[in-house]
Amino acid sequence: MARRRSAIVLAAMGGGLAAAVAVSRFGRARLGAARQSMARSSMPSARSYELASRIFFRPVFEHIARTVAATAPAEAAVLDIGCGPGHLAIRLARQRAGLRVIGADLDPAMIERATANGERAFPPDDPAKPVFVVADVAALPFPDRSFDLVVSTFSLHHWSDPAAGFAELYRVLRPGGRAQLWDIAGPIRRLETAAVPVELASRSPFGVADIGGRWGVGPLVLAKRYDLVRSAIEEPVADTGSAGTPAPRRAPRRRARPTTAPPPGLVPGATDDTATG
Repeated sequence: MARRRSAIVLAAMGGGLAAAVAVSRFGRARLGAARQSMARSSMPSARSYELASRIFFRPVFEHIARTVAATAPAEAAVLDIGCGPGHLAIRLARQRAGLRVIGADLDPAMIERATANGERAFPPDDPAKPVFVVADVAALPFPDRSFDLVVSTFSLHHWSDPAAGFAELYRVLRPGGRAQLWDIAGPIRRLETAAVPVELASRSPFGVADIGGRWGVGPLVLAKRYDLVRSAIEEPVADTGSAGTPAPRRAPRRRARPTTAPPPGLVPGATDDTATG
């Protein structure tokens, strides 16, 4: 009887130890995934971010969608950087007929949710339905001069390489194209220790960023809109070549982009480096 009890106790202890190890490993994996998600979106998961954005950011997205829809060129190609679960991109496509909207986010879980939200919001064959792709702003998988307008909402302070991101936005915009970046401001930005967008723009091909709007509670400014414009005229550099003619402007350095081309029709009307605006 004593031996049987000892065997039962040892078996229980072994089972408990195995369960503890399994829970610990599972917990560490979940914790690691949560930390990565926090770095990308300030939320522990794509699901929690979508819930928070529906509750807290809905008025902001409605305001931004109205602003963009009112100012976007007719039949513009629009890129939403850091699109998350796709709420803004879907609102844009529904609010302004003729826009061709693409949402890009670094997190595959966000793109999965955005795609599902788009499927629910539009009929299957509706050409207005946004397209969502996994992409890093520092190495966008789109041809040069593909978009008339780039928008971004509260993702800039999460960019791992904002200088490369600004260079990529300039590259994918058509001459005269605009970027409108909404991002945190004031005490929240200081807590995030994020780079200042105006300073980033001054060191980028854009050269300058105008503050196009502010959002907050009373006198407290919580977010700002930074407006960037790609030059409508590609000016030559000041120095001249051996024949006395202006040397061509050098393209800004940027990270190597994925070698795989985007799916056919992903960017309607996209042009290559030789196209004119």
